[in-house]
Amino acid sequence: MRRSALALVPAILLGLSLPRSAWAQGPPIHTDTPMMLGLEGRGVRTYAKYIYVGRFPKIGMEDDVTIIPRYRILVFPLAVPYNLFSDRFQVGIVAPFMRVRRMEIAREQTGAGIGDVRLFAKYLLLQHDRPQETFRIATKVSLKLPTGTARSVPVLGSGSTDVAVSAVAGWIKQRTGVYLEGIYQFRGRFGNLRYGNVLSVNLALGHRFLPPVYRRYPSPQLSGFLEINGEFTARSRIDGVEQASSGGVLVLFSPGIQYVGGRRWLIEASWQWPIIHQPNGLQPVLSWQFLVGTRVLLF
Repeated sequence: MRRSALALVPAILLGLSLPRSAWAQGPPIHTDTPMMLGLEGRGVRTYAKYIYVGRFPKIGMEDDVTIIPRYRILVFPLAVPYNLFSDRFQVGIVAPFMRVRRMEIAREQTGAGIGDVRLFAKYLLLQHDRPQETFRIATKVSLKLPTGTARSVPVLGSGSTDVAVSAVAGWIKQRTGVYLEGIYQFRGRFGNLRYGNVLSVNLALGHRFLPPVYRRYPSPQLSGFLEINGEFTARSRIDGVEQASSGGVLVLFSPGIQYVGGRRWLIEASWQWPIIHQPNGLQPVLSWQFLVGTRVLLF
């Protein structure tokens, strides 16, 4: 159950893109993007995400709160994508630095350090451009390594090696963009524990508020995003026995705002809270999480 709180941390975003044409807008905040970095693509993304896990799993279970810990989690991921060989193929690494505070009725425990590192490769499958409009599809494979400690309390990682495959489609016309992403994560083992696999579905709607029309390019721009981020997690197993208090459904509503200062940098912020959270059995339940960060292209 201690590791289930860390499982509430959404998959770290691996894409990074900045506007490159008059129809462009910045990338979604929680959903990946099929817009690549360009031929000179080298970038850095970092942000701070604060996560509070402290709600009761279900109404009527308040008497069980003594066995359900609460968590305050602060995550500082550093993502470095790099276009390899062409502007259609991208590789990268994501290293999260974490501080986890685990709270129970009689005690508190704190841990800090590096979490589970991810490696990824993304390829642009389809690109169809028209005046002030583009439609693109990309696919991605990522590998999560068990670099975060899974034996301390609180844990900083899952202790398993996981593989995820995904596809993302994006359509942008003038000031508005729509993005749809599907991810399937094959989760591994930690000792005799086999984690349940995870299906994630992300939908993002973006709109550039300013400028309504470019007078010059590049030009600073302000955009808003509304995203729905869903995770459907299968139950875990110990020695082949399905665990009742594991897995479930989590759907987040994620509004955000983003300011692009030019070709090379942007800043963004987003608040997320669950609109559907149905954990199986007794598990910690996400209350809300907040993200603020920046992305920079390096040339």
